[in-house]
Amino acid sequence: MRSAPAIAFDYQPSRLLIAALASMLALALVSINVSGLDWAWKVGLSAIALGACVRSLHHWAHPRWTRIAFGEAGWVLADRAGSEAAAALDRYTKLGAMQVLTLRAESQAFHVVILPDNLQPDLRRRLVLVVASQPSSPELGSPRRLQ
Repeated sequence: MRSAPAIAFDYQPSRLLIAALASMLALALVSINVSGLDWAWKVGLSAIALGACVRSLHHWAHPRWTRIAFGEAGWVLADRAGSEAAAALDRYTKLGAMQVLTLRAESQAFHVVILPDNLQPDLRRRLVLVVASQPSSPELGSPRRLQ
């Protein structure tokens, strides 16, 4: 019997995702400022948009887990200090070149967004094979694959 495929990779946030978020902020700020609102509303809404974007950018640019692995023991996440935590795959979504893994470790969900700029093509292909090799758990729902 063949063993389950194994994979391990260092997770770095996608620069494409961060650039897209920054672009959306720029568009939001432009649309607020060209609207017919009073200047006080413009300042307030711009501050809210800027604050939300900065918080989101910080969240995506500094993930808690920086290493992801799957082997015989299942999914394992490791932080910068090397501390490891067992994880379970809650959901998998593939849309074009984007793959999103939702892993649950320590009662918290960790969303791994894989785009062409943050993982090598051969590792992205192996990741699809690893997820496809897993039996689906009824209590977690079947992993989804969108084409």
